Amino acid sequence: MSSLRLEGFSGEIRGHRCLVIGKDSDWLSRIQALESESLYKGRSILVIHEPSRPSGTGSVPSALLRKRWDCIFRIRESFEAQILATYVANAPKPVRILWFSAGGQEIPRALWQKWNSSGGSDITLIGCSQSGEPLGCEWEAIFFPLQNTPQFTERVLGMRGTGMRSLAANVSSYLTEIAESGAALVWSNIDEKDGRGALYWYDPNEGSGGPSSEKLTKVEALSMLDDLKGWVSKNA
Repeated sequence: MSSLRLEGFSGEIRGHRCLVIGKDSDWLSRIQALESESLYKGRSILVIHEPSRPSGTGSVPSALLRKRWDCIFRIRESFEAQILATYVANAPKPVRILWFSAGGQEIPRALWQKWNSSGGSDITLIGCSQSGEPLGCEWEAIFFPLQNTPQFTERVLGMRGTGMRSLAANVSSYLTEIAESGAALVWSNIDEKDGRGALYWYDPNEGSGGPSSEKLTKVEALSMLDDLKGWVSKNA
């Protein structure tokens, strides 16, 4: 049976490792969708992984810095990664981590392996990729950009080993139709019986319903309404 499924992706990415290929708006859409699903509980963390020796390349997109984060980590040395690991372990859950590599550095293996083994469904790692670089992590899902090509899909999936290119070949003739409908491709190996995973389509605009500050304001407004209800009930 083919692993190709031209149906909407409905997998739960909370607690998993996901690579999002595209631009800053694509990365923020994923993290904002997770925030909405968890009712803005827990912590949202931006990690900026910088080269140990500044190279002058890979500047951080301003949109990432404009978003409201609970914490921003800049990592260059191993001890800084250890501080991040300690913070994540003790932070209120669920934890959502958006990882931006400013120079193409790989995510420290010990970090995501530790989160995978001890975090359960409480820690979600989202990697930011502009050109499909894997960042040294064994991703469980890969979200492709809206503008995609069969060659690009084959190259990215081919990085995961033999047998993966056939998945891209199966869907290549559908890419134009998928893009015209406003959808994009996602590969997932979350709860899949086939070891190669499966391909689906997804809405790349999910979670991009407006600036994060507006969403946070709505949450604050709901909190104020709850306080008002409490005051009214006490003074009625």
